[in-house]
This record gives sequence, structure tokens and C-alpha cells, in this order.
Amino acid sequence: MSAELVLAVVSLIEGSIKLVRKIKATCHTYRTADEEINERYTRLEFVWVKTETQLKFLRKISDHLTDDLVQSQLDLLQTLKGKLVQAVSRLEDVSPENAVSRGKAIDMLRKWKFALIKNSLDELIAGLEAWQQLFDPTWFLMILMTDKVLDNALLEWTDGGLPLSSQEPNALSKMLAIRSTLKPGGGEQGNIHVNLGHNGLKGAIETAISMTTARTILRAGSSELLIAELITFQPGAAPQVKEDVKNLAKKLRNVDPDTFGLLGCKGILKHHDSAKKLSAIEFIYRTPRRSRLPETLRQHLLRQNPVSLTIVMRIAKQLVRSVHYIHTCGFVHKNIRPENILVFPSVEGSSLGQSFLIGFTDFRNANFQTNMYGDAAWHRNLYRHPQRQGAFVLERYIMQHDIYSLGVCLLEIGLWRSFVWYPVQDDTATPVPGMALGFTCSDRDFEAVRLTGQKEIKEQLVALAKKELPPRVGDTYTDIVVSCMTCLDPDNETFRARGGLIDEDGITIGVKFVEHVLSSIINISI
Repeated sequence: MSAELVLAVVSLIEGSIKLVRKIKATCHTYRTADEEINERYTRLEFVWVKTETQLKFLRKISDHLTDDLVQSQLDLLQTLKGKLVQAVSRLEDVSPENAVSRGKAIDMLRKWKFALIKNSLDELIAGLEAWQQLFDPTWFLMILMTDKVLDNALLEWTDGGLPLSSQEPNALSKMLAIRSTLKPGGGEQGNIHVNLGHNGLKGAIETAISMTTARTILRAGSSELLIAELITFQPGAAPQVKEDVKNLAKKLRNVDPDTFGLLGCKGILKHHDSAKKLSAIEFIYRTPRRSRLPETLRQHLLRQNPVSLTIVMRIAKQLVRSVHYIHTCGFVHKNIRPENILVFPSVEGSSLGQSFLIGFTDFRNANFQTNMYGDAAWHRNLYRHPQRQGAFVLERYIMQHDIYSLGVCLLEIGLWRSFVWYPVQDDTATPVPGMALGFTCSDRDFEAVRLTGQKEIKEQLVALAKKELPPRVGDTYTDIVVSCMTCLDPDNETFRARGGLIDEDGITIGVKFVEHVLSSIINISI
């Protein structure tokens, strides 16, 4: 750990806190003079309280972070301080001291003065909210630290423990709750039961969601729409799958759907065969309030209805956040494709609303041995890295394989055209390559080990991205897609790190992902 980096982080944190105090002191003078300024001041306090809590905690543990994580935090803190310095400079022009010294004390009461203050506060609040979106991913990466210092600091900071059931959990309580699930036995979260009973589904209206294994559930006497997703497993894998499902369910209980593009988990439902052996498990997810029936992203792509670039970017950003959170929790998804992205109608019903990644049918803990099972279905292999394609899998599954799948999905979202086509409107029909794909593909291509041919498919997808994406979604989006699909290439400058990308905590991969994928796509504005 570089002492210079740590000192720089601490200095930037302390400087930022002082600048915000100065801003608040300046604005406090005007609170009673103008109601709109008072409202903005209250909003500023609300936004800053979370950030200040995170920064003070970061200052406390900064000398225990990895170099990659510290450098990432340093870059973000420099950006934050720059925004605050700019805000201070603007507000100083209308401060009481400056006005009096210029003999213009009376101007403080004029509307144009207040307008300057309001505009400055609006810009600062928007800047802080945008900065928080960039900071949160690196903040949650600290969850992966194996150092016990983090746990001790969390407990010390919260005087021996936080109320994990609090209705308004702060950033530290969320981190503590998720950290607890990473420990053997689940820590404090181990006492939280996620098992649900079958009686709650009596009389429920259940509707299958086309092109996915999930279904919607509307229980008798309830207006809350639930999503159920079936998890199956190979014989002999039940103990490990059961443990992984339970742990992921606890992590998804603490997820913020709006932030991470994942549905909160209400619990799990176990199914047993006639011999009373565990045969399957279902995740039961909550949905946004007043939700209507969702459809998969595949269904929307197949309709070929044009959508705005705003919607394209929103779906892409939510998907990137979803993958980041899953990896932060120590899991790999293994099944990222449009069939496993649910899109809910907007509240108005006139356009597409929020989207969420599901499809945890093949997920597993990133630290445990993966199975080497595969299949020859071309429409699934299309989204898999060449190392994981076909009936005969060559490599164990790692986080970069998810990142590759993400890249293929982002390519398809950017083009807004389906790579998989159904000749008839029936998801049980045999799929064929869509015209947007630009090349032929069939199950026979994946029935044997043909690594050369599988690499050619990847190369064709990369070429498609470079040719078709720039005029549609711009160079930055294109670079993100290409970087994801080439993340395991030896000449990939973005993801290449000292000693490779395999590290004990998985933090190096996470930092690279946040810096070059998540941050880049968040910064794209329409």
C-alpha cells in the first residue's frame, strides 16, 4: 500500500468536507429570506449526509485498501473536490461579505441574487448526485475485502451493530448486511430466514413469462406482483446449490432495485420429490410498486418497434449495474442474455420502464469450483465466451466470462435488433439467426470442440460492433462493448493488470470493470 496515495485520499476527503461546510454556511444566511433557497438547502443536506458518512468511513480504513481501489477512489475524490471548489467560487460572488464590501448590501435582497444562489445549488446538487452514482460502485467493492479490519471498523462505527431491519438503512448498514452474508454461517444475517411456505400461494394467479423460466404471481387478496424463478441443478449438487441460493437470496434482500437493476428477493420456495428429496428451488422476487406484467427484452427486440436512445441507454446502464452488483456479492451469473432481462411498462404505459436482470438458473459462488457442463444450443452459446461454448466446456467459469456476455447483450441493445429470430410467434419454435447478426450459426457449430470456429464468431461480433454501433450510439458506447467482448484477449489494455486479473478478493477485476465500463456508460448523456 502506497502511503502517498493514502495521504492524498485523506487530504481530499478532509478538504471536501470543509468545502461543503463552507457552502452550507454561506447558504444558511439566505434560508430565511427565500423559501426556494431553503428547499434547496434541505435537499443539499439530504444528499450530502450519505456522502459524508461514506467519506468519513473511507478515511478511517483507507490504509487497508488495495492499491487499485485507493487509486480509483483518489480519482473520484479529485472530481468531487473540483465540483465543490467551483460551487464555492460561485457562491462567494453573492456572499454577504462581498456584497457589503462593494457597497451593494441592498442587492442581496434582489431576485437576481437569489436566482444565482438557486442555480448554483441546483448545479451542485445535480453534480453530487451524479458523482454518487460513480462512487457507489467502488464503495461496494470494499465488500469483497477479506481483511477483518473492515468488519471491525463497521462494528466500531456503529457502536457494536446496526439494526439490520431498519426501514431506512444507511450506506454502512447495507454494507454490514451484505458483508454478513459472505461469512461462514452468514453472520448476523444468518439468523434471517428466507424460506417461504407454499400456503401463501394458494389461490394465486400465476402467469408464465414468455421466453423465460420465470412467472408472475398475484396472490389472493394482494395487489403486490411477485416474480418466481425456478432453479434446477444436477444430481449431487443440491447441498451447494441450496447454500448458494440461500446466500444470494439474503444479498438480494438488501439490494436497491433502482441502483443496481436487480429485483429484491422476498425469499425462496423449496420443492421436494416423492422421496422428500430437494428437487428444485425458486427465487421469489418483489417488483416495483404498481407494477404491471413485464416482458423479456427479447420480446421487445423481436417486435422491432423503434425506441428512443434514452431508453436504450437506460436499459444498458441498468444491465451494467446489475452485473457489477452480482460480482460484488461474490457470484457469477453465467446466463446473461435478453431472455433474462425483464422490462416493465412505464407508469404511464406509453413506453418501456425499468428493466431488471434475472435468470439465476446457472449462477454460482465465484470462489467455488464450477461445473463443466455445456450444451450445443447456438442461441445460448452466442452469448458465451469461446472458452465456455459448446457441449464440451474447456475452462472454469470466471467473472470475465460474464463481462463477455454483457458485451454481446450491450451490442444487441445498442442495435435494438434481435440476434435470435423465431419464424413463428411461439417461443417453443426452433430459433434461427436474425438478420441483424449478419452471419449464419447453428447447433452443429457447437457439438464438438471447434475453438477456431468459436473464436471466429466472437471476431464477427466485435467487427459488427465496430461497424454498426458508432453511428447509432456513439464511440464511447462502442468502446465499452468491444472492451467487454475482448476482456480476456492478451492485448486488451483496459482489463490488463499487473500479474493478471486473478486476485484473492476479486477486487482488481471489479475496479477495472467500474473504471472502464460502469463509469464510462454512466457518463454517457443524451
